[in-house]
Amino acid sequence: MKKLIRKSQLFIVLAALTTIAPVVAQTVPDYVSTNGLVSWYPFTGNANDFSGNNNHAAVNEAMLTTDRFGVGNAAYSFNGSSAYLHGDASAFPTVYRSVSLWFYSSNINVGESGMQVWGYGGGLCEQSWLMQMDNQNPSTAFLTDNTYELALGCNLFVTALPFAISTPEPNNNWHHWVVSNGPAGVDFYIDGVFAGGITSPIGGTEVAGKKFFIGSCPESTGMLPFQDNYLSNWNGKLDDIGIWNRPLTQQEVTQLYNGGSVGIHTEAMQNTYTVYPNPTQNEITVEVDESLVGAPFSLCDIYGKVLIEGSIDKANYKFDIGTLPIGMYFLSLGNHSLRNVKVIKN
Repeated sequence: MKKLIRKSQLFIVLAALTTIAPVVAQTVPDYVSTNGLVSWYPFTGNANDFSGNNNHAAVNEAMLTTDRFGVGNAAYSFNGSSAYLHGDASAFPTVYRSVSLWFYSSNINVGESGMQVWGYGGGLCEQSWLMQMDNQNPSTAFLTDNTYELALGCNLFVTALPFAISTPEPNNNWHHWVVSNGPAGVDFYIDGVFAGGITSPIGGTEVAGKKFFIGSCPESTGMLPFQDNYLSNWNGKLDDIGIWNRPLTQQEVTQLYNGGSVGIHTEAMQNTYTVYPNPTQNEITVEVDESLVGAPFSLCDIYGKVLIEGSIDKANYKFDIGTLPIGMYFLSLGNHSLRNVKVIKN
């Protein structure tokens, strides 16, 4: 005899499935190495850690905003004073590590104070990991104006890399910054390219019972956000933050820099539309399901600037990119619930 399922039992099953669904959706993009991955923050509607390690962040006044591809609710915006994200740093690396992030600001080297980007740990001097920019504190051992900076606390700087290595002032565009610390030392990568570093690795970060801050850095105890006359909180956007317990290779950094859309799961709706030829020199054909005829599209550069936009008015829609420079672009279609497609112009 068949066993009957009561409505209450069915409701419980459906509720369980509903609860499980968001967890399944929280996947790491294929361009992000999961080897040694401690946390991955894509900021797709929240500040959760998508690595599976549950190092989630709490939000303090930061606001969801558009990412470098123009996708809404896929990055966080910080106001330079009271906004930051924070969480428990106990599971974060203490010796070898890598941190990757995307940043956007119009306020770098504006005014007299630098800005804090990301940091964690503390307790005593030299027990923190602090990534910041443009700290002009006169008590530092060397000038850190116009630089990307890595510090350990108490104004002890490991290294400071001049902005001129990449761009004179990295304002008004999205940029990718990676700091990788391993047995061979500390390496800085700016926009996918090795930009300098030191040959001595660092360690000794105290994380037990300490906190991490995104858009700020911890003060010496490792528990509270820090600000003074020379360092403020981040004023701009941050996105796609990853932490590993090992140094990254140049290939892995390149993959992160060239990776797909933040906030868009590339595995979702893979067959909804296709783009060809790709690479191309001139014309692109976008072949869509009938349900997408009439949908808006935009083609962005790697900094999220919209170069071409319009509407898909038929199932085989064509447009020309022959006048664009050789390089990589991203095609976004519909309401951004679909994946972005990387388009190569050769």
